[in-house]
Amino acid sequence: MSDKTRKKAPPALRKLIAKVNRARGRYKSAGVPVSAMVHGLISKGNAARSAKRWEDAARHFGDAVTQAPHLAHIWVQLGHMHKQLEHYDLALDAYARAEALDPSGEGAIEQGRVARLQNKQGEALQHFMRAYHANRGNADALTEILNGLERRTRMERQALAGIVQGERKSSRALRSADSDLAAIDGLLARARALDLGAEQVQALQAAREKLASPGPSLADWDGNELVFDASDLIEYFAHNRLPTGIQRVQIATIADSIRNRPAGTVKVSCFSDQDSSWTEVSTEGFMTLCRLALESGDRTDPEWIDAYTELKVDISLAPPLKFQTGAFLVNLGTSWWLRDYFLFVREAKRAHGVRYIPFVHDLIPIITPQYCVKELTQEFIEWVLGVFHHADFFLVNSNATKRDLLKVAGILGHEMDSQDVAVIPLDAQFRDPDQQLAPLRKLREWQLAPGEFALMVSTIEVRKNHAAAFEAWLALIDKHGIGRVPKLVCVGKRGWLDDAVYAQIEASPHLRSRVIILSGLSDEELGLLYSTCRFTLYPSHYEGWGLPVTESLCYGKVPLLPDNSSLPEAGGPFAVYYKSGSIAQLTEKAEMLMFDDAERARLEEKIRAEFRPRKWQDIADQIGREIESFVKRTPAPTPGNDGEMVERIAPVRFGAYYPIGRSVAQRIWRGSGSAEIYRSGTGWWWMEPWGCWTKGEGGDIALRFVDQKGPVRGFVRLHAPPGEPTRFEISAPAAGLFVEGTLAAGEFQWVALDIPEIAPVEGFHIRFRSVNPADLGKITDGNDTRTIAIGVGGFYFCHADDLIARANFIEAMSIGGLSQIAFNREPAGGGTKAAD
Repeated sequence: MSDKTRKKAPPALRKLIAKVNRARGRYKSAGVPVSAMVHGLISKGNAARSAKRWEDAARHFGDAVTQAPHLAHIWVQLGHMHKQLEHYDLALDAYARAEALDPSGEGAIEQGRVARLQNKQGEALQHFMRAYHANRGNADALTEILNGLERRTRMERQALAGIVQGERKSSRALRSADSDLAAIDGLLARARALDLGAEQVQALQAAREKLASPGPSLADWDGNELVFDASDLIEYFAHNRLPTGIQRVQIATIADSIRNRPAGTVKVSCFSDQDSSWTEVSTEGFMTLCRLALESGDRTDPEWIDAYTELKVDISLAPPLKFQTGAFLVNLGTSWWLRDYFLFVREAKRAHGVRYIPFVHDLIPIITPQYCVKELTQEFIEWVLGVFHHADFFLVNSNATKRDLLKVAGILGHEMDSQDVAVIPLDAQFRDPDQQLAPLRKLREWQLAPGEFALMVSTIEVRKNHAAAFEAWLALIDKHGIGRVPKLVCVGKRGWLDDAVYAQIEASPHLRSRVIILSGLSDEELGLLYSTCRFTLYPSHYEGWGLPVTESLCYGKVPLLPDNSSLPEAGGPFAVYYKSGSIAQLTEKAEMLMFDDAERARLEEKIRAEFRPRKWQDIADQIGREIESFVKRTPAPTPGNDGEMVERIAPVRFGAYYPIGRSVAQRIWRGSGSAEIYRSGTGWWWMEPWGCWTKGEGGDIALRFVDQKGPVRGFVRLHAPPGEPTRFEISAPAAGLFVEGTLAAGEFQWVALDIPEIAPVEGFHIRFRSVNPADLGKITDGNDTRTIAIGVGGFYFCHADDLIARANFIEAMSIGGLSQIAFNREPAGGGTKAAD
């Protein structure tokens, strides 16, 4: 009897069939027939596992595979139980048995996880590579590979290279110019058969002429190397494929620079805080990945997975990037999420005279901190303090962002020339004329009809101000009745501080019936919503640009906007505006767009007739021109008398405490700063709340005393690694300083420093070194694979004969009041908020 027939049988007959099957021993486990005895053992094992009785579960699963050794999935369960019991060798054996039975199953990846627990990172990677190649769709294996490659602290580089090079597919090369020319010639030869129009033929001829013409030569080269930091873009590709606004800008700009400058003068790089360096990214692999990203949003496509994996492997195996002297380091994305980023910008400047150009997209956590979580505000302020200290020029996306940048610089006390800030408006063509839209039936699935809804596209978070839209909708429902007010479709993923948005909907039956929240839509589905909505709404409290506004205009739809931040720039003369914060005006303008068909049609006609968005290529061209203008305005750096670049060392004020640690500030004021800038070289790990560990070889701080009159007394707070006592050395030969001592494991201690000589006026280095660095991998069971040496929490210097300054320090240290004598302390009155 078939399963389909059995399901249609009467209950009594089904029970009889089940009884017969049990009598015949027809049991299944994961779809595999097993005997009654094996089924019973597996059931007992499952029950013991659920109760976390690992030993009992291991015994039952072990008995089951003794009776039925062909059950790969039970070997996996046996391995899990041994792993829980920390019987790692037995777990590896069980997983290996499972892999032998089913190479594409879980056995290999689980072996990798056990090897990682044993701190055998190289062996773990081999298992993960085997799992990935046995099943290209294994996202877990891919994730483990990439994470392992990025950490790679304990891996033998040559052995790793052999594994990867031996197992992975050959690189997918970009098409050569010759093959492109041949393709274009073929299209031109078939132009009539293909029914190509005159404009298409001209475009093909222009493309052929450009390809056939000789590229730029080194004779035309200005001598300045461009290095694009694509860390942000490559990280985006780890979780997404189809690029949005700023990703498209990065792709077009970097690709243009690669094509239009002489070979070898443009590099793509990726920063790794694990390796403490930038590594050079293969331009061929990068361009291949970007081409694939623009073709589709399918992240499960094997070609995409292979290209991304191959690029990440190349990045992991590449040596640290060597900057040319005077190179320009350009970051078109974001970097505030990267630990210790500016330490290595500073090192690149010190070692190679690098000039740094970031793209600032907004200053939301400073201008409107009330709409951000505390941790984000703290991280962003730390980044802002660093960016003003290190950037030579800035790119921004709107005049509003430029004004904010100059305002924040003024609050912090940084002098900035407005000519050093270039505005790159993101008024780009979002709508591809040939874009396929999702079928209209999708609207019915969402319970929508064309023209009967307004659209709001944004992350669901408090800054986007969904609350104002909901208040306006409720007011209009009260006035016109629920049946006449269009639905409001909110498209976006959940962000931070969004609980109030969902609570507002839940509390109102009217909102529940008229508000629809959608997320995870494809480009085709989003295009369908834009093309069929009545109008769009974007009531945000603050934006850097406002990409959904431009997107709305590209679809010919009128956006309703507040008159704040950059939104008037994004909407131009085509949007309808209301006074920011006025619910009454928002309601009035929304009512007009809902019910005044003639006025809405007039506004849409104006968009069709006059709105001319730029191509992404145009934006890339402008960025290229601005960078070139910065290049021409900046003289090449010159080395000092010793042939080395002159290190720019920040002055140290006597009588002030300099804490080296993560910022906890949630506002800025004149004098805000970070003692992070005194760390010099690459001998430091990232900062933590208490301070910063040095690496095994030791770390330097670079100091400059501007008013030294005689011997100096200093104090430095040290922190010993866990595990065992630490012997340390502190030395500064240029200032006649040498101190050594021992700290107990994990101990914090203040150590006095005496500098008897007048230090060099250009500055000097103090080196902190441990005689016996600690291997955290052994102490933390592999969770932290760093090798750390003595930690530094902060320092204080004063003239040796300044008894008041010394007493002030001792008093502040004794009562826990060091923040009151810190160099960057907040002034009385609470400081200055950028939003004031």
